[in-house]
Amino acid sequence: MSTGTQSPTGVRTPAGAPTVWQALARQAPYYATVLRRTWRGSAFSYSVLPALTLASLGLGLGTFVDDGGAGSTGEGTAALGGLSYLAFIAPGMVAVTAVMGAAGESTFPVYAGFTWTKIYYAMRATSLRVRDLVNGATAYVAVRVLIAVVLLSVVVALFGTISSVLGGFALVGAALLVGVAHTTPVIAYAGWAKEDTALGLVFRLGIIPMTLFSGAYFPVDQLPAAVEALAKVLPVWHGVELCRMATTGEVTSAAWVHVGYLVLVTAVGWVLAQRQFARRLGRI
Repeated sequence: MSTGTQSPTGVRTPAGAPTVWQALARQAPYYATVLRRTWRGSAFSYSVLPALTLASLGLGLGTFVDDGGAGSTGEGTAALGGLSYLAFIAPGMVAVTAVMGAAGESTFPVYAGFTWTKIYYAMRATSLRVRDLVNGATAYVAVRVLIAVVLLSVVVALFGTISSVLGGFALVGAALLVGVAHTTPVIAYAGWAKEDTALGLVFRLGIIPMTLFSGAYFPVDQLPAAVEALAKVLPVWHGVELCRMATTGEVTSAAWVHVGYLVLVTAVGWVLAQRQFARRLGRI
């Protein structure tokens, strides 16, 4: 009786590989344990801190911006499409929080699975395939991002910056999508990284510069043409635009472009993540 096949790298692939949902269910207890033991450490960074930032910028700086810096001209709201500064940055903060949370949970935790805890090697020794491990890591990060954006969306709703209940659900969905779009590429990078010092570059050279030019804090059309064009290539900008459409209720046909772009980035990152995992663990 055959018990499995041999991959080109010498790693045995057991017969009777699980389905996608079975594979996720088998990994769920491990990730549930990780979530139960670590959620307190990230609750402040992903929920409380963004809420405090939103309050300070929206209610503090926002008063100055809404007055156009002159006390009564109202020029500030005109530059923001008629929105108050609080209403303008609220969806942007949700999108940025999703991106920051996705990057944070996709760097060191994934790197640790290869170098410190070796958990991916243990999983790969079972009937789980490489793609199953990538799916499990992605799903876990998506859950972490979902929890963060739901909590922050409640805060945003309390500030009165969401136009409808449906808009609130759309905001959570859009933020989750942009978070996942940054999850798979970062997982691929963490799988490639040889040293943990390389992980800091994700934030210093990637996430932080992208979020600053994402349109979350000011309209990108205020930038020079070349910089504006570059900003609109960034996935986070598409996520910010989707989130803003959700809160204002002004959904245009461009929403499909944003969704399609983010799905494409997610798919490319997923393929790259599989390649990096396979490089270390064996194919299939």
